Amino acid sequence: MKKVYSAALMPAVLFLVLGILLTVLWRLNRPEPQITEKTISVEVIHSDGTEKTFSFRTEHGYLGNLLLEEGLISGQDNTVYGLLVDTVDGETADYEADGSWWQLLINGAPAPTAVDGVTVTFGTVYTWVYTTDEPNAVSHPEADAGISEGRLIP
Repeated sequence: MKKVYSAALMPAVLFLVLGILLTVLWRLNRPEPQITEKTISVEVIHSDGTEKTFSFRTEHGYLGNLLLEEGLISGQDNTVYGLLVDTVDGETADYEADGSWWQLLINGAPAPTAVDGVTVTFGTVYTWVYTTDEPNAVSHPEADAGISEGRLIP
């Protein structure tokens, strides 16, 4: 009877060990932020097409922490997806009301993660683009390229 019991537990134990191992490997290999002071620029393209550029000197390692502290962005923290930004530079996007949302581009490409997981790197161009699913809305070519290539999941 003991052999049947231990044989039934073996897959569960192996699955648990594999999960722990993969988590440790991911944490060891994720990009570490640069701790030195850097100057970065963040561009914002509003719903009316106007553009603003903000410059920051920071020692922050992650973009989300910096922009929250500076008051440039706000949103809701989601433990699964990270910070869901709904307001940038005082303009709020409401996906439920009109299909609008803020898209973060890094060097012209859609961010692979939420803003709180983006490392601050010297020389990188960060751009927030007000984006909407409405057909007559003002848009930005870089944001449209990301959508047409199927790289986005709003």
